[in-house]
Amino acid sequence: MPPAPGVRRRAFVDLAAIRSTAKRLGAPLPDCTADLRADAYGHGLIPVARALTDAGAGGFLVSRVEDAAALADDGIPVPARVAAGGSLPAGRTVLGPELFGLDPARETPPVMRLEAEVVAVKRVPAHRGVSYGYTYRTSHPTTLVLVGLGYADGILRVASNKAPVQVGATRGRVTGRIAMDQFVIDIGDGEAAPGDPVVLFGDPARGEPTVLDWADALGVAAPVITSRLGRRIERVHTA
Repeated sequence: MPPAPGVRRRAFVDLAAIRSTAKRLGAPLPDCTADLRADAYGHGLIPVARALTDAGAGGFLVSRVEDAAALADDGIPVPARVAAGGSLPAGRTVLGPELFGLDPARETPPVMRLEAEVVAVKRVPAHRGVSYGYTYRTSHPTTLVLVGLGYADGILRVASNKAPVQVGATRGRVTGRIAMDQFVIDIGDGEAAPGDPVVLFGDPARGEPTVLDWADALGVAAPVITSRLGRRIERVHTA
């Protein structure tokens, strides 16, 4: 069953958490350059740059000349330098993935909560194959949930059969192969209904899996996961 028109795909980005982390890590912040390459690692270049400007960041590192021009056109006064071959500005402290809770070596809070929604729910018997190629088969009668998010949204296909997902109070994982617009979760005897939110990663304090949990499960660096998220996912920035 394909996702319904207008299915919600949202990434909530906590700008206050980014500012707080920048102030805590900066030494001092006006002498720091914030690494905002790849659309601020998928968090949204302009909103994140505004938040860090308010916090006192002294400079930005961006991926393209067009990104630097976009910051200037938005009236952001902080100078932006285009990365050359992926290299850190000399003599300055560079703050990058740790600003977004993407560096497992730094204890900083995650700032993105990636949320989709349940499109369909189906109770199935044992031995039912799931998604393309039937790389997953149910071991007993269970409930399958179809989620309206897929590799066209930048969800890495390597997450198939691996990544943790939260549906209501039930912790499941991506079940079977991720398709273009959707994936499936086996929630056992858990309950779900169309329209319910599904959290791929978010706040561990709310019992949700984190982007670092995804990184561990996939064997992929966390910045790769967030940087790949596509434009069909609405970014919702909160102050």
